[in-house]
Amino acid sequence: MQEVLRSPLAKRLDLELEHGMVYATAEMKATATGNFCHWFVSGLTVNGLPTMLLDLAVPLSSTNPQAMALEAKAFAETYVFPMAEALLSTPGAGESIPPLGVAERASLFEAHMAHHFASGKVSGLTLQKQTESLFKMATFLEVLTPVKLIAQFQQVGVGTVESRIQRGRASGAIPKASVVRAKKELLKKGL
Repeated sequence: MQEVLRSPLAKRLDLELEHGMVYATAEMKATATGNFCHWFVSGLTVNGLPTMLLDLAVPLSSTNPQAMALEAKAFAETYVFPMAEALLSTPGAGESIPPLGVAERASLFEAHMAHHFASGKVSGLTLQKQTESLFKMATFLEVLTPVKLIAQFQQVGVGTVESRIQRGRASGAIPKASVVRAKKELLKKGL
């Protein structure tokens, strides 16, 4: 495996790794709720054509840049490279997937929400923590009406969910909307 380590927390290329026919770049990111590593992975298909294989973001438990890089490398060896190598042999490797529509995102959110909370798999959480968790899931899926869907699921009013989200933002458990919007704009601009 070849490796290049750039300055920690640089833009887009904190880490470059090569393993056989697979090339992976990683960017370490710090957010209001923790650190994570954003991978972009490409490789050569069985036809010898370069193709994108993975766009993957994973949380990191490490907090300092050097430890984050070590954790990311270990994750790549255990998960990223084996997954990418398996994908190289599939006929559809590198094909782009159409973006999800509004209704599809809502349906996905409802399915995952029900799986974890309605089925009793998650218990012992306060309604505040449950709301924070659900809101983060909805934000990840870019659901357009998360407050309404959470309120329906929890069988409470929209105002109750909004209050819980405000408390979550005040405590730092949920990133502030302005911070999320600003980060999205920076990512769109490639900064």
